Amino acid sequence: MTEQPKGAVVRLIRLFQALAHPDWRGQAVASFLSCLLNIIRPRAKRIDANLRLIHPDWDEDRRQKIRREVYENLAWTVTELLALQRDELQAFDWITEVDGQEIIDKILRSPQGAVILTGHFGNWELLGSWFAQTARRQGRQLYVVYQEIHDLNISHLVTEYRERGGMKTLLKETSTLEMVRMLRDGALIAILADVSWGGGAVLPFMGQPCTNSMGPAVLSMLGGVPIVPLALYRQAPFRHSIRFLPPFSVHGEGNREERLKQTVMGINHALETLIAPRPELWFWLHNRWK
Repeated sequence: MTEQPKGAVVRLIRLFQALAHPDWRGQAVASFLSCLLNIIRPRAKRIDANLRLIHPDWDEDRRQKIRREVYENLAWTVTELLALQRDELQAFDWITEVDGQEIIDKILRSPQGAVILTGHFGNWELLGSWFAQTARRQGRQLYVVYQEIHDLNISHLVTEYRERGGMKTLLKETSTLEMVRMLRDGALIAILADVSWGGGAVLPFMGQPCTNSMGPAVLSMLGGVPIVPLALYRQAPFRHSIRFLPPFSVHGEGNREERLKQTVMGINHALETLIAPRPELWFWLHNRWK
């Protein structure tokens, strides 16, 4: 029997998990968390700095509004994730519309693997659970690349939640060759590609230069598989829609490095396209433009 994650924070999360239901109780949990976030205001200066950089035309009132909505989205993301632990099949009830159903149908019918591309946007954990369970119905497996959280108790809890939702996890330190082998064998590997990395190529994201991981592009090139961008949009509590963008592969002209850079630009453009309609759903807390 797997040992349960321990720690004071984990015990508190378990308490909220017991309270979170997809009804008025979930509303109460989300309201409490949203109020708490607006009082504590975690990384408020970082949110404001990011918004000033990317949207210099926005006034202070609009930036504050976005910050409140970012906190509200995080509160609902946590609440929905906790409520999902009662029955992972609820993901199919909560996602009511899929724009691009033919894309996932084609991916799952093909024996070929794929790099599934999204970001810290909307409820990315619910999206992962829905995709993993949809894939399993076709005999396919979704793997999620992740970086260990500093608090290992919380990191183990998140892994537990993801595995319950049908996902399997791959540490970011997993070798590229191993992931390429998996892709060639038909694996679906999901990557949250909107974070800043210590290395990689310096290229624009939302019009401003920052470091970008070459990982998704390298995996696509070496594995000979497509990149499939998608995102989840909250329409209301426990009600979401999904949008797929057309898959693409490593493209462009020039040497290998130039082609990879052009593909990373394609990845960034896809993420920008997915984020632009609902910027309040993106994780502006991250120090993306270091």
